[in-house]
Amino acid sequence: MELNTQALSHAIATTGLNQRNVTATAQLLFGEECTIPFIARYRKEVTGNLDEVQIRDIKESYEEYLELEKRKSYILEAIKKLDQLTPELEKKILATDKLNILEDLYAPYKAKKKTKAMIAKENGLAPLADLILSAKEPISPEKITEFVAKTEGKIKNVKEAMDGACDIIVEQFVHHPETKEELREVYWRQAIFTSSKKKDAEKVKDFEKYRDFFEFSSPLADLKNPKNTHRFMAMRRGMNQKVLKLEVKLEGDFPYQLIEKNHFPKGSHLGEYDLLKELAKKAFDSYISTSLDLEMKTELKKVSDEAAIDVFGINLKNLLLQPYLGSKAVLGIDPGIRTGCKVVVIDKTGKYIGDHVIYPFEPRNDVQGSKLVLEKLVEAFEVEYIAIGNGTNGRETLEFVQDHVQAVKDDKIKATLVNESGASIYSASDIARAEFPDKDVTVRGAISIARRFQDPLAELVKIDPKSIGVGQYQHDVNQAKLKKSLDAVVESCVNYVGVDINTASAPLLSFISGIGPSVAGNIVKHRDKNGLFKSRSELEKVTRFSQKIYEQSAGFLRIYNGKNPLDGTFIHPERYGVLENWAKENNTTLEKLVSDTDTISQLERDKNLESQLGPHTFNDIIQSLKAPKQDPRSEFTPTEFRKDVREMKDLVVNEWYNGVVNNITNFGAFVDIGLKESGLLHVSQISETFVENPLDKLTVGQNLKVRVTEVDLERKRISLSCKKEDAANGRFQSTSKGKPTRTQNSRKPKGKQQEIRNNAFAALANFKVK
Repeated sequence: MELNTQALSHAIATTGLNQRNVTATAQLLFGEECTIPFIARYRKEVTGNLDEVQIRDIKESYEEYLELEKRKSYILEAIKKLDQLTPELEKKILATDKLNILEDLYAPYKAKKKTKAMIAKENGLAPLADLILSAKEPISPEKITEFVAKTEGKIKNVKEAMDGACDIIVEQFVHHPETKEELREVYWRQAIFTSSKKKDAEKVKDFEKYRDFFEFSSPLADLKNPKNTHRFMAMRRGMNQKVLKLEVKLEGDFPYQLIEKNHFPKGSHLGEYDLLKELAKKAFDSYISTSLDLEMKTELKKVSDEAAIDVFGINLKNLLLQPYLGSKAVLGIDPGIRTGCKVVVIDKTGKYIGDHVIYPFEPRNDVQGSKLVLEKLVEAFEVEYIAIGNGTNGRETLEFVQDHVQAVKDDKIKATLVNESGASIYSASDIARAEFPDKDVTVRGAISIARRFQDPLAELVKIDPKSIGVGQYQHDVNQAKLKKSLDAVVESCVNYVGVDINTASAPLLSFISGIGPSVAGNIVKHRDKNGLFKSRSELEKVTRFSQKIYEQSAGFLRIYNGKNPLDGTFIHPERYGVLENWAKENNTTLEKLVSDTDTISQLERDKNLESQLGPHTFNDIIQSLKAPKQDPRSEFTPTEFRKDVREMKDLVVNEWYNGVVNNITNFGAFVDIGLKESGLLHVSQISETFVENPLDKLTVGQNLKVRVTEVDLERKRISLSCKKEDAANGRFQSTSKGKPTRTQNSRKPKGKQQEIRNNAFAALANFKVK
């Protein structure tokens, strides 16, 4: 495929990357149809070592230009069919590089219901409109009557004629692209965004959660800042729930003056100047301001969506790449009360072994029987960890295990809580039904809990990312863009880690470079029918596994203890020949090359080979050979929550607690401290020094110590801090459990709204952690 030179130039200009690198990368993407993970890992010499983010930017920029050109072609053809395409208009359309300006140019020609201005033009009043715009003297009724006569009875009197001509003029003012574009820029510099309570807001359930926005105003540009976009999302949700009224206002006479500058003849006296000023005011007040109000909100929504999707993507990446347990047998428990706790065991490879139900709590209260079941399972299957879902009754189940299972009491094995967000979604999914058709949803949920503890990435790819609980307004953002972004994150993570071809599930394989769901299913079917793969080359026997798919995927698919030791590394098969020749020339073997440090050091010193392969590829090969294990993730270390805290009322203000970050937003992070409710660590409380973006300091899954600064039992809210001393000048001071008291300094002045930036929970406005 030949590259589009204009699209390529656009990609070079917008990304700011080296021209040669962009051109080479675009050729790989669009000319050779290579995937982003493949290019980033195996074509570093070609791209100049561009990373996945830069490669994706090139791809999106190139495609953005093609979409704009496609829209231009459509618009030109549509206006041509109307026989209204002038050379000047065509030139403007072809020259624009902004979609909103392109749509402004097209607006007057879009198919729509007949407007008053259209009817007036059909009735022959366009010449009268031109006269009003240019007349140096007031137009007499007699002159207007002449125009009435020319309409052949379509217009009955002077008033009808003037009304129609004025409609034409207003429409000209409204559909003037240059006016709209200049106003657009002024809006972003000077307009004010306001939020107010609607009259019937009290009729809406929980309307009070939006009280921080009942009298809110902000420069429009401030809300475009990614740090503040969550506020707009909160207000927009309030608007959709008919609690808030949102408006964008531009004060002053500038819009009217701009219309006058762009439309009134310069340097001459206008006979109908006062009338034209009224029409300019009508054009802006009734039409342009409404259009720009909607456009600004749409743009804020777009920017807010992008910010939320970015945060979601980073959180998801950190969640998928969080420390893993690895090849150890796990006992998983999905906690329950009346219906019992579902218990499953999976082996070192994640294979399901069996399940039981125990009833350690009321009404059965079978403590002894439950203890014996767990101890027998632990002994019989050499269980090394017990993973317990952190939902309802999770903490109580953990305490039961810690207090009664002998191996846990003796510290021979560990028991820990596992974030179970999305497990119920998986258990009812088609994937779960296909894996375990004869099992109850609760058993499937317990299997998911055990597996995600053993290998989070392998299990979480089976769940819709929106259900994992690390997003910010994920149900409010553009769903198509969200899916595209999150799919890219999952693809990136899976290929970064790679998979064992002999144990990977079809959902996990589907994210490997070049494979997809259909071929992934074929791989699993081939494996089930023919047994384990012994070499990467055997993949070519899989149905529909083409040479191109092999090229794009082989390096990410590992085979341990196979025929070729290089198959267990990230080294691509296209480099096998070079390494085999080197081994032969140096009287060694491939087995030594992947295990013997002296042999690897000898290879590392070979400058001729480095020159032949290129420094980036050579270094990647060396690093892959040096790695004691090919998985780049770190291994799991458990978090010990305080055992004296079972409910919110047990928390003591100003005391420290172990926690795990389970979600990050623009305004802070939510931290699991061992309770059902997560605490909010506001961005202002993350560090003793200023933190602009929580993502600069925190990652999902990170262990940290936090201090409780406030407990609100009524609203079930916990405020946290990482600071040694409360930087809010004594805002909350208490040593009583669950009942923090306010100091005099913490009281807000009567009649004044508390500022959002000083209120850790004000930014939430219906934000929820699942």
